[in-house]
Amino acid sequence: MTQPVTGHVPEPSRVVCVTGHEFGIRAFEGILSSPAFLDGRIEVPLLIGLDAELAGGTVGYRSVQPLATEYGIPHVFTTDGRLTSLADTIRECRPHYLLVIGWSRLVPPEVLAIPGGDDGSSDRGGFGCIGMHPTRLPFGRGQAPIPWTIIKGLDNTALSVFFLEAGADTGSVIAQHELDVHPRETASSLFHRIAATHFTAGMELAAGLGRREIPSRPQDPATATVWGKRRPADGEITAAMSSAEIDALVRALLGPYPRAFVTIEGRSHQIGAVGSVRPIGDHTEAAVVAADRVHFPCRDGVVTLLLATSKITR
Repeated sequence: MTQPVTGHVPEPSRVVCVTGHEFGIRAFEGILSSPAFLDGRIEVPLLIGLDAELAGGTVGYRSVQPLATEYGIPHVFTTDGRLTSLADTIRECRPHYLLVIGWSRLVPPEVLAIPGGDDGSSDRGGFGCIGMHPTRLPFGRGQAPIPWTIIKGLDNTALSVFFLEAGADTGSVIAQHELDVHPRETASSLFHRIAATHFTAGMELAAGLGRREIPSRPQDPATATVWGKRRPADGEITAAMSSAEIDALVRALLGPYPRAFVTIEGRSHQIGAVGSVRPIGDHTEAAVVAADRVHFPCRDGVVTLLLATSKITR
């Protein structure tokens, strides 16, 4: 564990912030609400946002413009997920820190190397690039962490704050904010709670940003796991699944995510919730589509699937 070193900071810490996502906005709101920012120990010379033309392909998209306008912070938009086309713009800000949160592309080493300091503080986190990831790193590196958390049936998780490296989610961990996962958790409920946790994480991180002293600890690669990318097609419910697996998949694909679905006679039906399960009868049963639901034979019974357009009551 790196030990913090106290000392006089002669100028505010310059922090360039990058996001195209709700999580990044909430984290930056936390930083901008912190005593370190309000006392002038942090300044944000630039906000970089994902261009709105990519919003349709970004789950949880949010523009940086309202936040930048509210605080009078210069901002630019980009379609370049690697940020290489903005390297000179970032460099001109002379940042101590580059925060990249809620960003789907890996930032290459030439951009990660831009933040720097001349005070010999590299050994205590005096500058660098920082990200956040909603798993307890090194567990759950990779993509789609919220759906995977529910599909895998986890009962707890964490928001990890860490230094960015060239590898995905591999850098030293600064902090981890714990969250319980409820047995009936949905992607929507977990998304909102993790968003709120980003605000808290941003506010707490700001203290270290303002001091330019951010202790961290290396991840143990021997305990690392990697979760793969999920595509909309991965949300298909099939007869080979159990009712419990179907229920988890449906809950994992609520909120901002593409819904779970069944395909019957070539038509796709999006599912909003799972209702009752009854045993399969003596004869083979086929899927039946009603006005607001689908009765779907699965591995351990016939499950009632409520259509996403239906009013869900319990």
